[in-house]
Amino acid sequence: MGTTAAAYSDYRIAFSEFADKVRQARALVAAAEPDWAAIDAALLEAEKARVHYENLRDALAQKLLNSPEPLSDSVQPCAGRVSEIAELRWELAGKPEGTDQENWYRAEDILRRATAA
Repeated sequence: MGTTAAAYSDYRIAFSEFADKVRQARALVAAAEPDWAAIDAALLEAEKARVHYENLRDALAQKLLNSPEPLSDSVQPCAGRVSEIAELRWELAGKPEGTDQENWYRAEDILRRATAA
């Protein structure tokens, strides 16, 4: 186990990487003709970075609390997170009607792939 200072540094780096991935996804959406394959890939990378960040956040909290037990066993996809990503895709696309199932399935795939990485 590393020091608390090392855990804090890792946490800060992971947060910065997560923020960068979100900025990259936003830049792709801002294009005149958004490339949805590239946007989905960017959302996947952002989700992977979020999972990594949250794991390091929990590890830091565990160190700060001097807890011998992990604060969470693992990050599992949940309906709430799927809903957030699906809604984000819908909003990024301009809120088109009739795309809810596609957005939901793509969000599930993004979460599944992010947590498997």
